[in-house]
Amino acid sequence: MKAIFRVLKGQEVVFSYEMEFNQVKELNELFQESRKVWAEYIVEVDTDYMTLSASHSYAEEAKMSLAS
Repeated sequence: MKAIFRVLKGQEVVFSYEMEFNQVKELNELFQESRKVWAEYIVEVDTDYMTLSASHSYAEEAKMSLAS
């Protein structure tokens, strides 16, 4: 199956790319790895069946976890 990854700065798409995956577990792993690579940005992933996104960038989540 195909997933479209979008890297966002605010509402602006700064980069997008497609990747293939076979299982949802693999898609979740690709999503988390992409969030680490693009740590300062929001990453969204669209497939024919679902959308994955996070409300904060990976870097913001890391800062919040250190603060608590």
